[in-house]
Amino acid sequence: MHPLDDKNPYIAMMFLKMSKEYWGLGRDGIRKISVPHAKELTPYSEMLTHVVCSSFDARYDQVTVIRADSLEKIHEAATAFKLGAKAQYIDVVDSIVGIKAPARGRAAAAKAS
Repeated sequence: MHPLDDKNPYIAMMFLKMSKEYWGLGRDGIRKISVPHAKELTPYSEMLTHVVCSSFDARYDQVTVIRADSLEKIHEAATAFKLGAKAQYIDVVDSIVGIKAPARGRAAAAKAS
């Protein structure tokens, strides 16, 4: 096994499905709720990224990725996301949390020393 230390951040992925009501807002309506949602998440912007899914799997419309140094920070960011302006339109259908493993070369070098 590789050593885990402070340089191995936690990674969480929230798999999201947008409601029919969300899509019913149209482009202008979606824009109106997306701007406040983004502002509410500003304190976590360095930790968040997302992947917009299109036609590959009907279960997900978006995957939000959270990267943080602690599980507490993951929880704070996920909670802020789920309480944001878009929260009433988003269903978190699945999620995972793990720790990023070091590069394989780094793990072998640490074991040798």
